[in-house]
Amino acid sequence: MDLRLRRRILLFLTLVCSAAGALADNTYHQKETDDYVTLGDLTVEPGSGEEYELTVNLNGTQIYTAFEMDIELPSGLEPVMEEDDDGKMSPKVWLWMGENTIFPYTVRSGNKIFSHDLVVSYGAVGKNILRMACLSVKGKDFTATSGTLVTIYCKASPYLKPGVDDVHITECHLTTNEKVIIDGKEMRGQQYNCKDRTETITAKAHSTATINVSAKNQWGSCVVPFDIPMLPSGLEAYTVTDRQSGIAYLKQQTSILAYTPVLLYAENGFSGTFSGDVDESKYKEVAQQDIIYGAIVPQTKNDGFVLQNLGEGVKLYAMSGKTFEIPAGKCWVMPTFSNGAKYMEMVIDDGTTGIGSAECSNGAAQHEPVYYSLDGKRVENPLPGKIYIVDGQKVLKLK
Repeated sequence: MDLRLRRRILLFLTLVCSAAGALADNTYHQKETDDYVTLGDLTVEPGSGEEYELTVNLNGTQIYTAFEMDIELPSGLEPVMEEDDDGKMSPKVWLWMGENTIFPYTVRSGNKIFSHDLVVSYGAVGKNILRMACLSVKGKDFTATSGTLVTIYCKASPYLKPGVDDVHITECHLTTNEKVIIDGKEMRGQQYNCKDRTETITAKAHSTATINVSAKNQWGSCVVPFDIPMLPSGLEAYTVTDRQSGIAYLKQQTSILAYTPVLLYAENGFSGTFSGDVDESKYKEVAQQDIIYGAIVPQTKNDGFVLQNLGEGVKLYAMSGKTFEIPAGKCWVMPTFSNGAKYMEMVIDDGTTGIGSAECSNGAAQHEPVYYSLDGKRVENPLPGKIYIVDGQKVLKLK
C-alpha cells in the first residue's frame, strides 16, 4: 500500500474516529488492562530555545500490534512543528527506531523499513493535546512487551510554570492481534483500555524572553515572569490606570517587575532578549497591574481594549464583543468605565494636573490643540503614534 495512503488512513483514525475506539470496535469487546504508558525524565529551561526529547514508554505484559493515546502537555511546553510530506505543519513526534526498538522492520539496501506508521495531531481535539495513533497496515506485532514507543520533540516557552508540571495521559488504548467474534464474524483486534495517568516534567526557575516592538507600530505590550531591573535605551515601559472615561493614563517605569503587565513604546522599534530567575511562589496564569492585564497562559477575551493599528496609528481599541486570542506574554486593558468608547486615548501621566487630552474617545476634538515636541518646539504637523506636549501635558497623537 502506498505510504501516503497508509498515512491518510491513520489520519482518519486519529482525527475522525473517537479516541475510545479508533483501532478496535468499542462496543462489543473492549477489555481493561493494568499495562500502562510512562514518560521519560525531562528537565527544561523555559525560553532557552533548546529542542528537548520527551520519550513515551510502554510497560506491558503481552505483545501488542497498535496503540493510540492523548497526551495533554502543560501550557508553555509545546511540540516542535515540522513540515510533513504533504507540505503541512505537524508535530515532530517520531516512532522510536533506535536501539532496542519494539517495532518490526526489514532491511533493504542497508536501510531499515519499518512496518508501523504514526500519525499525530496537536490541538485538534483540545488545547495542548497531542493525539497519536500507530498501527501496522499488515497487522505486524511489536517485538517486545515493553519499550520506547515515540519521542516527542518539544520546546519550553518563557511562560512555562517553574517547578513540577503535570502531563496527562488519557484515552490510551492498546490493541493485540487476538481473534474476536463480532456479530458472529471472526476478526482480529482486541482492544485493551489503560487507566489514565499523570506524569510530570520539571521546569527550571530561570527564564529567557524576547521582547519585540515593530518600528512601524512603535507600541507593544509585554509581561515577563522575572524582573528586568533596567530598561535599555530606546525602550519605554508604562503601566496603565484610568481616572476618566475613555482615557488611559500611562505611568512610565524605569524597570519591568515580574508579572507586571506594561505597554511598551519604542520610537524606532526594538528587539531584545532578557533573562532572569523566576519565583515559583509568584506564578499566576493572569497578571494584573491597575487596569492592564497580562497573559502568562494564553487567554480568550471579547471584552476590554487591545492595541491595534487599524490604519490610523496604534490605539487601544475596544474588543466590542469580538473574540481575541491573547498569547502568552501579551496584554489587554480592562478600564473601570468606558461608556461605550470605541478606543481609549493614551495620555502620559507625569504628575501634572488636568486631563490634557487632544481628542475624546469617540475621536471628536475638544478644542484646536497646539502640539509641542518634548524639547519644547512647536510642531505644525504632528504624526500619529508620536508623543507630544499639549496643554502642558504629554499626550500620544492618535491620528
